[in-house]
Amino acid sequence: MKINNKDFWEKEHIIQTQEVLKNASDFELFMFENAKKRYQEYSDIETVKIFGCGTGREIEAIAQFFHPNKIVASDISEKMIARCQINLQQWNLTATTQTLVTDATKYHEPKHYFDLVTILNSMLTYVPNRQDRITIFKNSYQILKPKATLIGTVHNQVGTPAKTLYFKLRSLFSFILKDKVGNRNTGFNGFKVPGYYYTKNGLIKDLSHSGFKNIEVYSLDEFYKARNISYNRKKGYNNLIFIATKP
Repeated sequence: MKINNKDFWEKEHIIQTQEVLKNASDFELFMFENAKKRYQEYSDIETVKIFGCGTGREIEAIAQFFHPNKIVASDISEKMIARCQINLQQWNLTATTQTLVTDATKYHEPKHYFDLVTILNSMLTYVPNRQDRITIFKNSYQILKPKATLIGTVHNQVGTPAKTLYFKLRSLFSFILKDKVGNRNTGFNGFKVPGYYYTKNGLIKDLSHSGFKNIEVYSLDEFYKARNISYNRKKGYNNLIFIATKP
């Protein structure tokens, strides 16, 4: 069944799939560490904006790692935020965390306020329109303080053989499809949602276009190989992780 992004994340059994996720993965901790190192010359990370927080998994991890004074977490789904608020009470994080139901393309204030912005859980995969993704990157840039960092994850066009072949065939028609080469239905549990899968170069291009500098992008295959850890990209998601700084 084909369904739009917001309705997909309002489904109770879809919300339940997010409740079983781990606190923070090793590659997320890598991004946390890098964001801290990049900014520690200027300040501690005390204010954090989280786009696409879902039920709040990364809120607990971010609070434990950075101990910020304020977290603002938003999601497009009312039901996700309702579940997130329950979790925040259990984690004793209601005093430092504000939750909002909002579309990330519409969140652009306050300017120059946050020490870190996160777009985790491959949230941008569920934003099929490039201009909307650029808007989210530019909003992130606007709300960050100078020298502060954006981190996140997106789905990769390179991974399992079927997925890799699908995007290679589409790339043959890039002269027609242009930036829509990466569009593909995604979703799970019987639902199909319009989505977008990035290439490494395409992600760097969009981040650079939005004003970011010192951009690092790694596939999970590259991330684990650099650590001599076995990872089979033919079976794994091979997502792209990114770290970028506002100059």
